[in-house]
Amino acid sequence: MNRHRSTVLVLILAIMLAGCSGIGGSNDTTTTTTTDAPTSDITETTATDSSTTSAETTITTTSTTTTTTTVEEWEPPEAPHTPIDDKIGDDNHIKSVTLTNKVQAKNGNGVTSFDVDVTADTNLTGVDPEPLVDGDPYFLVRVDGERVGRTSVRFQHDEGTYSVDIDERAFEQFDSGTLEIEVLMLDQDKQTDDLYGRWTGTVEYSSE
Repeated sequence: MNRHRSTVLVLILAIMLAGCSGIGGSNDTTTTTTTDAPTSDITETTATDSSTTSAETTITTTSTTTTTTTVEEWEPPEAPHTPIDDKIGDDNHIKSVTLTNKVQAKNGNGVTSFDVDVTADTNLTGVDPEPLVDGDPYFLVRVDGERVGRTSVRFQHDEGTYSVDIDERAFEQFDSGTLEIEVLMLDQDKQTDDLYGRWTGTVEYSSE
C-alpha cells in the first residue's frame, strides 16, 4: 500500500515537472525581428508658374529733314566776240565811272568788293548794217584782265548812268594789292563786237 502510494507520488511529481518544463520553456530564446522599411519613391514635382510679361516698346522715330542749299559756283560773264573792233576814235562814249557799294576790308587796307556805275552815251544809231541798223550796247568790267561783270543797257539817245553789279565771289581770285579796273562799252554783233567806250582806274584791294 505504501509502495503504491509512493509510486503515485512519483508519477505526480514527474507530471508536475514535465508541466513546468512545458510552461517555462527554454531560457535560450532567439527573437528574429524583420523590419521591412517601406521604400517610398517620392517624386517632387515643382510646379513653376511661369508668367511671361510682354513688354510693348514704342519707338518714336524722329525724321529730321535737312535742307541743303546748293550755291552755284561763280562763273565769269560772257566774253565779247573777238577780235574787238575799236571804234572809239575821238568820241569816247564813256564819260565817267564811279566805284559804288565798296566794302571796306576788316584790316582797313582797301576794299573787298565793289560795284560800278557808268555814265555814258549809249546812242548807237545807225552803227550796224541793215537790217539791224542800231547797235546793242553793253558794259563789260574787267579787273586785272579778268571778266567780273557785264550788263546790257537799253538804247537811248541821251547820256545816262548805268550800274554794273559785281558778285563778291568774283574777287576771290585776286591777291591783296592794287588792282587795275577796266570798263568797256561795246556794241554786240554776231561776229565781232565793236568798242565805243573805255575807262581805266585802280583800287586797293584786300583779300582779308
